[in-house]
Amino acid sequence: MREARSVMGVRVRLEPTRAQVALLERHAGAARWAYNWGLEIRRQAWEHGRQSENAVTLHKLLNSLKAEHYAWLYEISKCAPQEALRDLDAAYKNWWRGCVRGRADDR
Repeated sequence: MREARSVMGVRVRLEPTRAQVALLERHAGAARWAYNWGLEIRRQAWEHGRQSENAVTLHKLLNSLKAEHYAWLYEISKCAPQEALRDLDAAYKNWWRGCVRGRADDR
């Protein structure tokens, strides 16, 4: 017999202070920047060698450049750009999957 499960939701209202809002905005901005930065790196890599960089290699590259070129990233959590690069990787995988399905549908 299957056990009955109940799902319960909780609604929470956040009321951040001005300082917290500023920090949240900086994290969102860093994530947006990292996603676009990674997208440009992947685009250039594809044009020059038809190779694709994944989230891990992009994150390692970003870490190697952070101290010299992107020191402002030290002011936020490492998770914001890291997760953005993972999201970019997932977007590419979904896009390629769609391309492959599209080719199969054309037959």
